[in-house]
Amino acid sequence: MSCFLPDPGGRLLGRAERPPFRRRGGLMKIIFSECAPNYAAYVFPYQVWAFLEDGEQAGVAYESGFLPGALDLSRFYLTRSVRVDLEKYTATGRVRYVERRCAGIDGELLDRRDFRWSPAWRSLADEYFDRQKVNADYRRKRFGEMLDSPFATHVLTFTDTRDGSPAGLVPVFVGHGLAQYGIPVYDARYRDRSIGNYMMSSALREFQSRGLRYCYLGSCYTAGDLYKTRFVGVEIFNGRAWSADRDELHFLLDHQDRLAGTHILEYRPYVDAFCDADVASLRSGAVGRFTAA
Repeated sequence: MSCFLPDPGGRLLGRAERPPFRRRGGLMKIIFSECAPNYAAYVFPYQVWAFLEDGEQAGVAYESGFLPGALDLSRFYLTRSVRVDLEKYTATGRVRYVERRCAGIDGELLDRRDFRWSPAWRSLADEYFDRQKVNADYRRKRFGEMLDSPFATHVLTFTDTRDGSPAGLVPVFVGHGLAQYGIPVYDARYRDRSIGNYMMSSALREFQSRGLRYCYLGSCYTAGDLYKTRFVGVEIFNGRAWSADRDELHFLLDHQDRLAGTHILEYRPYVDAFCDADVASLRSGAVGRFTAA
């Protein structure tokens, strides 16, 4: 196998000033899983997979832009990850409005061992996925696997204070200084109150109160994923660094269909807008060095 070695002192150069991206201590094992090529455009893509060394914390992978590819945390994949810096997070007027609308719904963070997967919770999850129209079967399967995996160190439950009935549920991973928000389910009765937004903002508030630094919210590749980015302190991993530039994210989403035959760093409009028109300048801010194992 091969690995990336940290490039100390590396600094990203770009249109906007950004803090340098630095890996935490540790050397993940890296391999490349080949994806479908586009020979006519001379594009030969690979998915980057990472494996932690013995004793390495999951935060090494998360901070480098990876998310779990296996729910036992044995393998991670590189993606356009979304996270919230909880040192910067504050509730906006929109968040406070949703919290007022959901005032009768209480959230509680439970150790997974203390959570009982009762018929009522199972019914809530089944009804939630029955309503979904996109990737419902896959998400139902993934949710069940997530809930019963090492990923789910905790469960965030939401109940209606009027009768104690289940309102929402999400498995979460809590590690050293970080958390990841898993696949949520909720009762359709509360959808008009924006319970999905309430559940996510409640998680951010809970993790912030516990002194965690980051909460990871998955990836962002469609306009439907933008709800994850509407929080103060949000950052996106762009392949080189964690970026708080929302213009960059919207550019990537708006131009995504035009990238089928090229790479983003060969796409002139992106290079001009976000790389100071000079891809070579990115060399000084490289995430790491590649070396033979």
